[in-house]
Amino acid sequence: MAEAKKPKEVVITLNGVQFVVPPGTKVKDAAAAAGVEIPPLKVDPEKCKGCQMCTKACETGAISGEKKEPHSIDQSLCIRCGECLAKCKLGSIVPA
Repeated sequence: MAEAKKPKEVVITLNGVQFVVPPGTKVKDAAAAAGVEIPPLKVDPEKCKGCQMCTKACETGAISGEKKEPHSIDQSLCIRCGECLAKCKLGSIVPA
């Protein structure tokens, strides 16, 4: 029987400050503990491959886009929770 994947910690760098998000911890809580404020975020269209991992992580539906196309973040819906930062493996979520 296959063993279930264990969630891994995620390392995020924002404005030159690096912090670790342990499994089961909200990004905003880990950022606050590290003294980091999550700024408004945007998608770098040069890096985004449209994998939709960020859209699945976004609890407010602020991120949209077609599969395999660069996505965008609606600033009026974004609550700056940072969950998209932890899911994006390409580093395409950046400070706005």
